[in-house]
Amino acid sequence: MDQQQMKCFRYVKINDRYRICTQYHKSTKAKTAIEELCPDIWQQIFEYFNAIELFFSLAHITIAGDEVLFNRNHHFRLQKLVLDADVTTLPQKLSLGQVISLELHQNSCLNTFEQCLELRSLKLIGLPEWVICFLRKISNANIKLEQLVLTVPGIGSLYDLLASILPLFSLRRLAIYANESEEKVKAGALPLAQTKIEQFILHSCSSISWNELSYILSGLSNIRFLDVTLFHHNMNSFCWFTFPKLCYICLILVEVSFEWIIQLVKTMPSLAKLKLKGLMGGEGYIINHKWLNLFESCSSLAIVQVNLSLERDTNYFCINMIQAALREINLNLRCIEDDCDYYFTGESQQRWWNLSGMVMKQPVHS
Repeated sequence: MDQQQMKCFRYVKINDRYRICTQYHKSTKAKTAIEELCPDIWQQIFEYFNAIELFFSLAHITIAGDEVLFNRNHHFRLQKLVLDADVTTLPQKLSLGQVISLELHQNSCLNTFEQCLELRSLKLIGLPEWVICFLRKISNANIKLEQLVLTVPGIGSLYDLLASILPLFSLRRLAIYANESEEKVKAGALPLAQTKIEQFILHSCSSISWNELSYILSGLSNIRFLDVTLFHHNMNSFCWFTFPKLCYICLILVEVSFEWIIQLVKTMPSLAKLKLKGLMGGEGYIINHKWLNLFESCSSLAIVQVNLSLERDTNYFCINMIQAALREINLNLRCIEDDCDYYFTGESQQRWWNLSGMVMKQPVHS
């Protein structure tokens, strides 16, 4: 394919995938050719592409487009630069000093990050040892990260991971995902230095006790949003640590009892919204439910969003009476049917039940 054919291919690619080859001029009702698009339009277009696509597919199409990519006066920032094992080399004119969003895999080609001084969002995917080493290097550089996402196989080194994160004083959002293997969190100690982190997400197939989590979060007094996975077998003890600024919590439950949820919201004096997903721990969420007690336990709570599942046989619930009671607080209980319903017979069959809806705080009548 010669240079002219390659240029035509790029035009077609843009037109087919993103429909930006032409635009309709509102005042003259005339079509504008791609060569006539001004730098401001190209800057908006480029925001929908990751950095690798920009330089390999969209560079040198028009003079105005190149003006945005290569002229520092436009202060254009590169987003969504993904460096994994498949990326063996970077585009020649790609400047790491323009990158504000980076996803970095352990086996990537990036050997130095000192040029990434404008980096604001970073995602690291690899073994905990590599992640910890990389974070320690970043803490010694003048990089003002605001968002950090870590994807590791397990959370055995959770305390070491958090210790390497604490020196990042500019950090506002932290997420840790470890869903590949189960492992017990190794004992460790964290300095009690306060951070500015306002959003914390921790999802793992490993069980963490609430005491451990409370100790971890004691250094996060500014936290406002919490999203965690909780298991029933780590609910034996309860730490009455108070989350003073927490206003929104999302819990993915694995058979946690309803009574424990009531105790939890008592530790959150500023909580406004509670979101519950996952598996119910018993029938307390459905039979003799006490959803309104949540609002009595936390006066600031206004909304409880529910999407929970439970496995019981089809005749377990007195469905009409229960559904009527749940509808009064805007919850819906239904049996999830599947294709097996048409092939099995019998009065009692195991089925998944789904409880969903949004419970609102009842107005106080004088």
